Amino acid sequence: MKKKKRIFRLIAILSFALLSIYSFSNEPYSFLNTSHSPKKYFSIYIMDQGQSTALDFSTMLLFYNPNLDSSVVESIVNTYIYESQKEGVNQDIAFIQMCLETGFLTYTGSVKSHQNNFAGLGAVNNKASGEYFPDVQTGVRAHIQHLKAYASTHDLFHELVDDRFRFVKRGIAPTIYDLTGKWATDKDYAIKLENLLSRLFLIRNQSDFQETSDIF
Repeated sequence: MKKKKRIFRLIAILSFALLSIYSFSNEPYSFLNTSHSPKKYFSIYIMDQGQSTALDFSTMLLFYNPNLDSSVVESIVNTYIYESQKEGVNQDIAFIQMCLETGFLTYTGSVKSHQNNFAGLGAVNNKASGEYFPDVQTGVRAHIQHLKAYASTHDLFHELVDDRFRFVKRGIAPTIYDLTGKWATDKDYAIKLENLLSRLFLIRNQSDFQETSDIF
């Protein structure tokens, strides 16, 4: 089992390292540039259909945090995809925001892993530990609901589990750029999210390239 994990992590690292060999467009999608296909853009709209797969997410997480247990990674990434799709939230944005907020699940801030708080909900400063959730699915669901509160005025699909949902003015942040100064005070917050989306985009395209290459 340990040998299997080491092999998987090595593949993840090598795949990510190969990204620099290939050149892909990574311009953020906008309604003014409709020539982009899903394979050629990453969307900055929170209420949108994400394009990345569980494998893309796992590759990124294990590259930046190779100490993670692969079964834990699988559980978290699949939950993000499921919960995002149910609420109509862009799974790519939800996932990379989790990566940013938790430091790729290293939890070096005031929020700790046992809290299942993947978005720093309630951690308003360096001393506040934030919200606690009973399990991974509830924690991910709360994150997705909080994102939807910012980006949309539509009703929730699932029963509300995000206690801080009521504090958000609905629909004030349709894109990642609108989160700066609202979700976080960090003036570079949106830039950091865009950077992570760009990296995820490259991973996705690298996966597509490998699948195409296997045909020949």
